[in-house]
Amino acid sequence: MTEDRLQQMLKSALPPAVDREPSRDLWPLVLNRAEPRAGWSWLDVSLAAGVTLVLIMFPGWLSLLAYHL
Repeated sequence: MTEDRLQQMLKSALPPAVDREPSRDLWPLVLNRAEPRAGWSWLDVSLAAGVTLVLIMFPGWLSLLAYHL
């Protein structure tokens, strides 16, 4: 009895799926978002500089970094 009631509540809460296909092709939008941006951001440069500085200060950490990559 509980499952029937739950099924009835779910059917009343969710609208029926009329068409199962998207209204337009979404793949070009995905490709546009996935394209890499030209150039490096300030965050990329600062992270690379920070890692380089730490590895210069502590060269033993290079093996630790290589292990985790």
